[in-house]
Amino acid sequence: MKLFYSLCFFLINFYSINAQESLIKVEQFSLDSKILGENREIDIHLPKNYFNTEFDKAYYPVVYVLDGERNFPMLTALEIYGTRSMYRAFPEMIIVGIRNIDRNRDFTPTVPSDTSSTKKANFPTSGKATEFLSFINDELKPYIDSNFRTNGYNILHGHSFGGLFALNTWVSNPNSFDAYIAIDPSLWWDNRVVFDRLKEAVENNTLPVKNVYVALAFESQEASKDRLNHGGSIREFCEKVLTLNPKIDELSDWKYYPDKDHGTVPWPSSLDAFTSLFQGMQLQVKKIPSNPELVKKQYEQLSLKLGHKILPDESLLLELVKYTKKNNKSEEAQILIDYYKEIYPKSKQLLNL
Repeated sequence: MKLFYSLCFFLINFYSINAQESLIKVEQFSLDSKILGENREIDIHLPKNYFNTEFDKAYYPVVYVLDGERNFPMLTALEIYGTRSMYRAFPEMIIVGIRNIDRNRDFTPTVPSDTSSTKKANFPTSGKATEFLSFINDELKPYIDSNFRTNGYNILHGHSFGGLFALNTWVSNPNSFDAYIAIDPSLWWDNRVVFDRLKEAVENNTLPVKNVYVALAFESQEASKDRLNHGGSIREFCEKVLTLNPKIDELSDWKYYPDKDHGTVPWPSSLDAFTSLFQGMQLQVKKIPSNPELVKKQYEQLSLKLGHKILPDESLLLELVKYTKKNNKSEEAQILIDYYKEIYPKSKQLLNL
């Protein structure tokens, strides 16, 4: 909880930092989508040392964030705050925020089958998730990969209808992303159509194993009546569907947040999601000066688990070398420096070590 409030304070203040000392590297652009027939506004946060000429050129995982106008600043703050120390639980990442034009249209996979006028009147433009995913896969991701240093590990983050879109992408086009974060997803949508698709795929063993995190917020019975038991659908999915396949169950994680409602759950759950997806990355820092081989070993194990090569950030290795030297472990520090050279051979920082 202390960390959560620290992050809140950090988010409130990071836009007021002096421009010359800003921790934020943000690029904004408009992408002319031929698939959607409209311009889409995109925000991109780059890690702190992305342009640092003293560092070697690194390549980063990418988090694609739905509801970008709301969730992009939050995830940017998490990335900055979470990668500042040697105890980091997830790596430096590129954050890509996709701003909305019509989220009901883009995030929902179907037109509601419910024939009541109320249902269709609430969502008159729904059912275009397939087109929106094509925009991400065929236009946005190629642009990001060709203009920024990405390492090929892609994460999709969505809340509410965005969470529904994330889970529907997992079942309909699973190789679009390597990991999926679904924050209080709207699995009630259209008589639980995505829930049923996922259940069928898991039962038939046709759903590829991915790293998945699902968050469930508190919701009163009164609030859920009009949405076919929003929370109940999420809980049933996590407790009775994900567990049907041992491999999926092993790489998926979920958590109930009894003190957070649908609107406040994204903050703590997004932090938990990043920590869960990269579980095994956080180092026992105090052991490193005596056992520097732990760094390489731990990252190799993490890479094996994720099915993708994950390297320690250069900023992390630099601090570990300094910390080990401070503990008067010169031979152990040299082991870290040799590993440093192996990964980042062009770093100018090596000249000072």
